[in-house]
Amino acid sequence: MTQIIDSNGVISEQELTNLENQLGIKLPNDYRGFLKTYNGGYPQPDGFDFADDGSSVDRFLEVSDSKNKSIVDYYNTYKNRIPKNYFPVAKDPGGNLILIEINSESSDVFFWDHENEVEDGDVPGMENMYLIASNFDDFINNLYEVEI
Repeated sequence: MTQIIDSNGVISEQELTNLENQLGIKLPNDYRGFLKTYNGGYPQPDGFDFADDGSSVDRFLEVSDSKNKSIVDYYNTYKNRIPKNYFPVAKDPGGNLILIEINSESSDVFFWDHENEVEDGDVPGMENMYLIASNFDDFINNLYEVEI
């Protein structure tokens, strides 16, 4: 069972609605539930697999003013670097992002490899994105302890 450590605490439905309105997006229900309960933090265990590789969650982003943890700051920084209809929910220790599909019936979770992102001015595609899970709950529930 995954535990969330050092979370930023509960946020209200109104705060989530304000976030969605501010950014002009619609978040998946399972991710909204995570934000309402934890609003950030890091998971234990924290490992996940994608393609023929793996990584770990360094931290979940949160609704806050914290420069290194803020969902709004990350979204505004990366919105033109990641494909449309994807939203950053976490980062890994190497500066890559974990993204969730938004504004859709589907809520797939992807690993976004910053080493292979498109050049400035190019429209981001899916070439550097790797499916991790079909929804946020599956992503959380399938995290595992990384052997060192």
